[in-house]
Amino acid sequence: MKNSIMLLGFLLLLAHSLIAQISLDSMSYPETEIGTDSLKVTTYSSAFPTFASMAGGTWDLSIITDSTPVLFASRVPTVSPYQFADSNQYSFAGFNYQGKVKSSITNDGLLEYGLITPRTPYNISAITTGPYDSFIIQAQSINYSKYRIKLAFPATYYNSWTSQYHFDMDFLLTYLILGDTSAPGIVRTYTTETDSVVGWGKMRINDATGSPSPFLDVLQVQTIITHADSFFLKGLPFSTTMLTFFSVTQGQKDTVYEQNFYRQSEVTPLAQVEFRDAGYTQPYKATTHVQRLSNVGVPVTGIESKWKAYPNPVCGNSLYLEMPACTGTAAYELTGMDGQKVLTGIIPVNVQTAKLDIPASVAPGIYNLQMYVKGCQVFSTLVDLMK
Repeated sequence: MKNSIMLLGFLLLLAHSLIAQISLDSMSYPETEIGTDSLKVTTYSSAFPTFASMAGGTWDLSIITDSTPVLFASRVPTVSPYQFADSNQYSFAGFNYQGKVKSSITNDGLLEYGLITPRTPYNISAITTGPYDSFIIQAQSINYSKYRIKLAFPATYYNSWTSQYHFDMDFLLTYLILGDTSAPGIVRTYTTETDSVVGWGKMRINDATGSPSPFLDVLQVQTIITHADSFFLKGLPFSTTMLTFFSVTQGQKDTVYEQNFYRQSEVTPLAQVEFRDAGYTQPYKATTHVQRLSNVGVPVTGIESKWKAYPNPVCGNSLYLEMPACTGTAAYELTGMDGQKVLTGIIPVNVQTAKLDIPASVAPGIYNLQMYVKGCQVFSTLVDLMK
């Protein structure tokens, strides 16, 4: 009798676990992913909870301290056959650039096919002492040799998958003392990635106002990414001088350890946690997705907000904002309809009002304005800049 009761209890627990965990497939997502996401970043200065692999676990990220205001990531249309492009930030030898990841949701998974990068010039005269020396990341559409599987379907407990691909990023280097003028170069990157669904459960984070969200169902995906880079200038491997200049080595490897917590309907993880070690015991950075958190802290947009932006269309170089119940400073970001950032900064909020000065260098057109005041809310609206 005792054994029968124990067996019944075990079966009940097993049934509960099978019902509680989520599984993600192509039907878990809406037809379009176009829009703008709001993200928060927390660094090692904060205390973190444990991220041990768990079935039926609970992860409470509302205890962590955000180290930056809300950041904005644009998800924009892209060329066929891809469904959307997800904006991201990248870096080579300290030179930062923005890339839009060509992505699609298919029956096989959430797939990434390459990058679209804008022309990004840097004056390097402070390093070379040559007043006309420059490093330019070219405008380009980069294709991976094989697509990256960000999330394989069906994504469920114990599933795993691997991605292997390589790609080239083009640049131009002008270094007159060495006789280089707009010399073409390539950074060739080989990537191996392994992903495993190691747990499931519930997670909550702080919303846009800093308040705890409800607990949401998530899948815990453990990720190991290894990059190996090679460097070429004018068709030849970097010389020792160039390797020293860029502070790189041929074939250098970097390994990234992450845990990504995915939920229904969102291609952006509810939380992405980066670790210093392969044992996933030393978290040092978390990026949380602070949008669409049930009825708590959902950032309002456009006419749903009590905020006002005027005059709109903007005929001069100034935009005024009324921000009821908000004081302090406002972080803002102005992006074009292609997702390209054109203006970012922080402005003071005085007596619930603020003034945003738009430089004459910003071309006329339709822009998306995102603003965030700590402890208040996220504001998003379209701005028609007529000049």
